[in-house]
Amino acid sequence: MDSRTLLLPCAGKSSRYPGVRPKWMLTMPDGRLALKRAAASVPDDGVDRIVIAVRADHEEKYGCRALLARAFGSAAEVLVLPHDTRGPADTVQEMIRRAGVTGPFAVKDADSFFDPAALPPGSFVTLCDVRKVPQMSNVGAKSFAVLNEQGLVVQMVEKSLVSNYVSIGLYGVSDATLYLDTYAGVARDCASGEVFVSHVLNRLAREGEPVRALHVDDFIDVGTLEDWRRFVRAHGTLVCDLDGVVFENHSRYFPPYWDEEDVPVAANVAELKRWQKRGAQLIFMTARPEALRARVEATLAELGLKPHALIMDCLHGRRFLINDHAGTNPHPAAVAVNLKRNAPVLPDLLAEWL
Repeated sequence: MDSRTLLLPCAGKSSRYPGVRPKWMLTMPDGRLALKRAAASVPDDGVDRIVIAVRADHEEKYGCRALLARAFGSAAEVLVLPHDTRGPADTVQEMIRRAGVTGPFAVKDADSFFDPAALPPGSFVTLCDVRKVPQMSNVGAKSFAVLNEQGLVVQMVEKSLVSNYVSIGLYGVSDATLYLDTYAGVARDCASGEVFVSHVLNRLAREGEPVRALHVDDFIDVGTLEDWRRFVRAHGTLVCDLDGVVFENHSRYFPPYWDEEDVPVAANVAELKRWQKRGAQLIFMTARPEALRARVEATLAELGLKPHALIMDCLHGRRFLINDHAGTNPHPAAVAVNLKRNAPVLPDLLAEWL
């Protein structure tokens, strides 16, 4: 595998995220910076240098250098671009020139996530079969690749569904000088309008550069603010009682007792597992005493439930959930669900929130 420079261009206006911070600055449900998660889609052993480009107005408003130092430490170099570029491809050529990038490099967009796969040698584009991502939105605004029988890219087309393979925001070029020369030709031919990295790869493929396809299935698209909100909703935290919700109600003093075998409310357990699979975090609260923790944990494990936390000895009374809301996590950011004891209705009550 080539050792590459990783370029993270963050110099766009983020117009698809109105009213909130630029998308690369948002906080993931797991606490990471969105850009940090995007960069994690590239395997560490394939990168020996990281260069990030930001807008001058964002640096002035948000202090990008300090922010990125907290997220990446000393592992990343930050470029502040003093002016708008013609688009992503122009931003990349600015980064190459200003940072003195040589040899092979990769470019990762900030608005897509997937598990890292070994990067192929030379030039490549990462693709996903659009038929495997039913939740993908704004498909017509993406770029698509046409492959030959050898699996090489022969054409990249912006905003036209010429194949089932959509580009998902990770590109590689075998040599920085080759990119600069090819970009210059593309820019001359496109006298006006935005220039995308796919335009450069399309010309590279047309002129005989082997452009390999790197296929990924676990694609998460957060290209728009609604995509982001849908992603955050799926990764919510469910704070859930045990008795009467997960298990049929047991009691300290009346049968069935807490130390007797628990009977799961099957429909509710299945719904919690569905949320868990989508990325939600489960926190269970119970009035059962700490002495029964091991027994409860074993039962939850048998049911396939993996709690982030299990809080014992809770008061037997009304519980309040208090949370703040913002543009990226809109009102209501806290939801209360009340169900009749032992009722298998959790799927119905949660249906509108996923």
